[in-house]
Amino acid sequence: MKRFSKGGQVWIETVIYTLIGLTVIGLVLAAVKPKIDAKKDEILISQAIESLGNINEKIYSAQEVAGSRRLVDLKIGVGKLIINMEEETISWVLESSFEYSEVGSTIPLGQISVTTLEGSPYEVSLKMSYPFDIRYSKQNSGTKELNAAATPYRLFIENEGFSDTGNIIISITEA
Repeated sequence: MKRFSKGGQVWIETVIYTLIGLTVIGLVLAAVKPKIDAKKDEILISQAIESLGNINEKIYSAQEVAGSRRLVDLKIGVGKLIINMEEETISWVLESSFEYSEVGSTIPLGQISVTTLEGSPYEVSLKMSYPFDIRYSKQNSGTKELNAAATPYRLFIENEGFSDTGNIIISITEA
């Protein structure tokens, strides 16, 4: 009867234990990664809400006196900012693995209306409506989308006085 060397047996056991360890790590990561992604998306939504709050603050600060001009450095890491000049709204839309609010319902969060739409991933829309005439680069109709970018957008928010209808004109331009 032939005997195998102990060195070969040690190597085989090492390989088997390594494969078992890697399998366990893979299973743990498969279970935990969706929760990590959801938490990361929750933080990104909170940052978007904070940025919209900053824009809102600058708009209301500029509306006080004609000719007032405010600067906003806006970092869009995820999603897109949509300025709708016909509806007088500014929205931040992003995809998320986190269900931020009840799907299909619009929830007020201060000045911001939050809507989560069903999908894989979910689509979260953060929208602010204004009683002003919102314009982008002197345009008073249509929409303007600012997409995710590595460098921050430098936006000037300016009060251009009153429109023919008596509403304050808030103009947003990119520097």
